[in-house]
Amino acid sequence: MDDYRDGLERHYLPLLRQFGVDHQAVGWGSSESQRLRFGVLLEVGDVRRASILDVGCGIGHLVDYLSEAGFGGNYRGIDLLEEMVAEARRRHPDRRFEIADVGAAVGVSADYVVSSGLFTFADRERLHGTVEAMFAASSKGTAFNSLSAWAEKQDAGEFHADPLETVEFCRTLTPWVVLRHDYHPRDFTIYMYRNERP
Repeated sequence: MDDYRDGLERHYLPLLRQFGVDHQAVGWGSSESQRLRFGVLLEVGDVRRASILDVGCGIGHLVDYLSEAGFGGNYRGIDLLEEMVAEARRRHPDRRFEIADVGAAVGVSADYVVSSGLFTFADRERLHGTVEAMFAASSKGTAFNSLSAWAEKQDAGEFHADPLETVEFCRTLTPWVVLRHDYHPRDFTIYMYRNERP
């Protein structure tokens, strides 16, 4: 974990210092692409009054998106980086943010557990372990996205998961799985459900 966290610190903390609260502070190429992914992620279900656990919350940009959409549920964000959590708390003092790893956190649960951009510097093993922990913490469903191995353009040093292999792994946890690869050429989203989707 320390090597992984150290790598995240080396990548993201200079961006945070350079860009402040901008989308670039968490590595997004544009605000539009970040918001597009948020929109797809939250189509996992009716989240308007649900409890949401945001894994890899960064500086709380998903809270901005939810607030604009009239979200009235319970939000909780977790991230490995103390500086990110501190900035998220500063930006949204009325929301709960914690320094935590979803796989090690005790008592972390929500209706929907979601994550956007979490796996950019991961690998297959970390993706599988994190998704398993996310799904275990959800009572209704889980949604996450990843850069896609189907993308024609792939940047060196970034992890691009195979969409079908990822679906097959998710199906070892639940038969109720949806793959979305229809909104961005370099990205896919997966929804996982506890029960058949209504």
